[in-house]
Amino acid sequence: MRTFFRFLGFLLLVGANASAAEIENPSAMFREANRAYREGDYRRATRLYQSLVDKQWNSADVFYNLANAHFREKHLGLAILNYEKAKRFRPRDRDVRANLAYATGLIEYRVEDKRNWYVRTVNTFLASFTREELGVLTLGLGLVFWGVWGFCLYLRPGLSWGWGRKTLLGFFLFSVFLWVSKEIQLATLREAIILKSQAAVRYGPSHKDQVAFRLGEGIKIRIKKKSGDWSWIVLKNGESGWMLDEEIGGV
Repeated sequence: MRTFFRFLGFLLLVGANASAAEIENPSAMFREANRAYREGDYRRATRLYQSLVDKQWNSADVFYNLANAHFREKHLGLAILNYEKAKRFRPRDRDVRANLAYATGLIEYRVEDKRNWYVRTVNTFLASFTREELGVLTLGLGLVFWGVWGFCLYLRPGLSWGWGRKTLLGFFLFSVFLWVSKEIQLATLREAIILKSQAAVRYGPSHKDQVAFRLGEGIKIRIKKKSGDWSWIVLKNGESGWMLDEEIGGV
């Protein structure tokens, strides 16, 4: 009888280890997180989705589902943060954009966008494409342009530059401009979401500095520079100040 129980315990241990190993697989973990979400266990779903993110298994679906789970848990700031991250992967996805718009619509504090219209237009346009999409576009147009140029140079050396090649050159140069602009945007425009309700913005990077104003959870900010555990942030209306890094989440 003792041998039987030892054997039964061994089988249970092997089964538990097999289940744990399966959950460690990203696909299995994603399916398990989806199942937990469907069953209404949003806390467990959030934990599993976050485990995927922590292990660098990032994708639009992971961030989107994590945002939905946080939203169900009434974590507005974390929901908006992860919708923004999902949007980085799929900027034109209708579900991502609709849920992000709905979540941001729940923010009580409104920040007026006082930036110049052309800055808003350029940023909005560039945000509609990923770095990879613009890179592929530039590479494709570049190959076509240089292929046509090489063909004309070696096989039709006397052919003049007609409207076709000039138009192709214009599209190629415009794609290069977009790609470079996107790279500059990603390198310089560091955005973040406020994760704490009534977060304090101070005049300096210290608790000793006076509070300039407070911001609500879910508001998007831009990080201009850092000093230790503090970040100097700027709002779309031009207001700025220092915030603790633990109160914000980088997009």
